Amino acid sequence: MLSEASGSPDPASFKETELFKKCREMGIIPSSEADLEQDIRVSSSDTEPLITTPKDREIPIEARDEDALALNLRIGQMWCPACAWVIEEVLKKSSGVLGASCNFSTDRLRCEYDPLITSPSKIIKTIDHLGYKASVQGDESASQERKREFIRFVITAFLTVNVMMLSISLYSGFFREFDRDTILLLSWPIFIMASIVLLYGGRNIYRRAWAGLSIAAFSMETLITIGAFSAYLYSTFNLFSGSIHLYFDSASMLIALVLLGKALEGRAKGEVQETLADFFSLLPTKVKLCSKDDPGGRYVSIQHLRKGDLFVVVEGEALSADGMVLEGSGTVDESSLTGEALPLEKKEGDQVRSGSRVIRGMFKVRAEGVGEESTLGQMIQIMEKALGQKTRLEGTTDRLLRWFVPVIIILATGTAAGCLLADLPYDTALLRAITVMVIACPCSLGIAIPLARVAGVSLAGRKGILVRDFSSFERVEKVTTFVLDKTGTVTEGKWALQEIMPCHPFTEKRILSVAFSLENTSEHYIANEIKRSAEKQELEPVQVDKIMAFENGLSGWIGNEEVRIGSRAFMTKELVTSGAWPLKDMQDDNPEHSFVFMSQGEKPCGIFVFGDRIRQGTPTTMKQLQAMGHRLALVSGDGEITTKAIGEKIGIEEAYGGKLPHEKATFIEALQEKGKHRIAMVGDGINDAPALIQADLAIAVYAGSHLGKEAADITLMRGDPTQILDFLDLARRVKRKVYQNLIFSFSYNLISIPIAMSGLLNPLIAVSAMILSSLSVIGNTLLLVKKDSRVRGVKDSSEFITKP
Repeated sequence: MLSEASGSPDPASFKETELFKKCREMGIIPSSEADLEQDIRVSSSDTEPLITTPKDREIPIEARDEDALALNLRIGQMWCPACAWVIEEVLKKSSGVLGASCNFSTDRLRCEYDPLITSPSKIIKTIDHLGYKASVQGDESASQERKREFIRFVITAFLTVNVMMLSISLYSGFFREFDRDTILLLSWPIFIMASIVLLYGGRNIYRRAWAGLSIAAFSMETLITIGAFSAYLYSTFNLFSGSIHLYFDSASMLIALVLLGKALEGRAKGEVQETLADFFSLLPTKVKLCSKDDPGGRYVSIQHLRKGDLFVVVEGEALSADGMVLEGSGTVDESSLTGEALPLEKKEGDQVRSGSRVIRGMFKVRAEGVGEESTLGQMIQIMEKALGQKTRLEGTTDRLLRWFVPVIIILATGTAAGCLLADLPYDTALLRAITVMVIACPCSLGIAIPLARVAGVSLAGRKGILVRDFSSFERVEKVTTFVLDKTGTVTEGKWALQEIMPCHPFTEKRILSVAFSLENTSEHYIANEIKRSAEKQELEPVQVDKIMAFENGLSGWIGNEEVRIGSRAFMTKELVTSGAWPLKDMQDDNPEHSFVFMSQGEKPCGIFVFGDRIRQGTPTTMKQLQAMGHRLALVSGDGEITTKAIGEKIGIEEAYGGKLPHEKATFIEALQEKGKHRIAMVGDGINDAPALIQADLAIAVYAGSHLGKEAADITLMRGDPTQILDFLDLARRVKRKVYQNLIFSFSYNLISIPIAMSGLLNPLIAVSAMILSSLSVIGNTLLLVKKDSRVRGVKDSSEFITKP
C-alpha cells in the first residue's frame, strides 16, 4: 500500500550504486529500457534476491550450486506428451541450460540455467519459437494469449465456412459445364481464404511440427501439417492448371477442426487441473511483515520473509509460513492441507501451518518454516515430483508414441501407392493418404495416463493424502497385508490425562485443583499433564502446605488432613484394600493405561487415568480392511501386554510388542519371504523408516515432521487411518480410468486406421473422429473429478446440516 510505503527510501536510488553500474557494464543487467521490458522478474522460492521489471512479474528461482538457478514456467498450447518432450530436448541443447523437465500433465516447466550465459527471457523466447507460450504462473500474458488464440480460431472458422460455401458452388461444375472465367471467379477467392487459414490459422501447428522434425520427434502436428499442405499444394497445382479438382476446403477444415478440438480439450483439461492449480496457488505472494519501523506490519513480497520474522495475518488471508502465534486468537481452516473441513481454534502459543486460511480473528506469527521448508512448500515439492514420475506402463506407451507417427506416415504413403497401383485416380490416392494421416490419434494414447495422474494426485491432495509416487495407485491394489505401528498411528501418539474418576463426595474439579497444587513445582511428565489439564479448565490451585516428594508420589497437608497422590504402591495398606476406589481392578482390564491415585485424610479421592487415546474411526477402518480380505498386524516398541490390549480394542489379533525400528523391518521381511505377502506398512515417516523402506508400499502418518525426510510413498496429512480406505477407493477408480483410456485409445487407432485405408472415410470425417477420440479420453478422466466433487459436495452438505 502507498501509505505503508510512505517512509521508504527512493526505490530508484539503487541505480546510482557502484554495484548496479558494474552489473550494467558487464551485461548482467539490461542496458536499456527496451531490453529491460523483455526480462522477467525472477524471485527465489527461499532466500534469493529479485531481478525486477516494471511489470513486477515473478518467477521462482533457487540456487542449485554456485552458478545454477532454477526457473519455473507455465507452458501453454501443449497438445500431447510429445510437445513436452520437444521442449525438453530443445532446451537441453540450448546454451546455458543445464537441465530441463517439462510436464505435459501440469503444463509446467522447470529448468536449471547458468545466469552468466542465458536468462529467463532468452529461455522463454526459445520456447516461443517452438510454437508454445511460456509464462509465469498468474501472468496476464497467459490470458492475453488465450484471447489471441480465440481470435485466431474465430477468423479461421469464418474463412473456412466461406471456403466451404464457395467450394460447394464450384463442385456443381461436376454436373454442369463452367467456363474458365467462372472457374477462376470461384477458385481464386477460395485459394486466397484457404491460404490465410493455413498460414495464419495453422501457424503454431507448423512451428511445432518443424521443431519436432528438427530433433526427430514426430507428433500429431506432423500428421496435420503433412495432410493439410498435401491437400493445399495439390489444389494449388490444379488451380493453375484450370481444374476444378480443388481440395482447399479439406485443408481449411483440417486446421479449423483441430483448433476447435484443441480449444475444447484445453478447457476440459483445465477442469481436470483445477484442483491442482488451486493447491499450487495456496501460498500467498504477499505477506504483512512486521519490523521496528512498521510494528503493525507492511505488505511486501513473500520472498522477503525469513525464518524468525514476525508477520500479521488477518481474516480472509492465508498463512504465508509455518510458525507460532505470538499474539491474537481466532479460527483457521486447514482443509486445503488435511482434507478435513473442520475449523480449528488457535490462540497464543499454538502452532499454525502455511496454506491455512484465517476464518476469524487476527494473528501475529513468528515464522519458523518458510518457502520450501514450510508444510505447504514441502507438499508442493513432493506433488510436483510425483507428477513428473512415469510408471512402467507409461514408459511403454511413450516408446510406442516415438514410432507411432513414422509408422502412420509409412501407412499413408503405402495406401497412396496401393491406390495408384490399382489404377485409382490420383485424387482418390491423395485423399485416402490424407485420411489415414489425420484419423490417427497419438494424442489420445499420449494423454491417457498423464491426465489420470493429474486427477489422481490432485484428488488425493483434496482428501488430505500426499502422493509421492504415482505407482502407489497401482501397488496398493496388490497389497495383501497391512502392518500398522501402534503409537501415533492407531493411537494419537499423545500421552495425556484421559479421565478422572472421583470418589464420593469429591468432584473432578476439586481433586484436579488439589492435584494441581501438589504437582505445581514438579517437572515430572505426569505433573505437567495434570497442570496442563487444570490450566485448560482455568482452575485455581488450593492452599496445600508441607509438600514432600517421595519415590512413587507426593504428599502435602490441607488443614489437618494429609493429601497423597501417586501410584497404588504409594497408598497406605488400608487405602489399597479399601472398597471405596472406583473400579479398583480396572488396571488389570486396561493394561494400556497408567493410573494415579489420590487420597485426602486417608479417604480415597479418585483416580487419574493416563494413556494414549485410540484414534477415532480406527476400529471401523480395521474391520473394513479385514472385510476386504486383508491380513492385519500391529507392531510397537511398547510392551507386549499393552500392544495386545490395543490390538484387541481395534480388532487386530496379530499384535507384537517390544520391537525396535529395525526389528519391525525384519518382521516385514519375514512376512514377504514366508508367505509371499505384499506388505503395506503404516507408521511414522521418520521413526519407522526402516520398516517403511522394506515394505512394498509405505504409508506415513503425518505427525508434524519434515515431509522431505519421510520414507513414504504416500502421507496421510490428517494423521487418520481412515484415510487408508479413501486411498484404496481412489486408487481403484484411478486405475480403472487409466485402463479405460488406454483400451479406448488402442482400440480407436486399431479400428479407425484400416477403415481410413479402405476409403470409407474422407479427411473431414477423419479429423473429426481424431478430435473426438482425444476429447473422449479427457472427458472420461474428467468424470473422475466431477464424481468426486459431487460426492464431496454431498458429504460436506450433510456434515453442515448435522452439525449443531
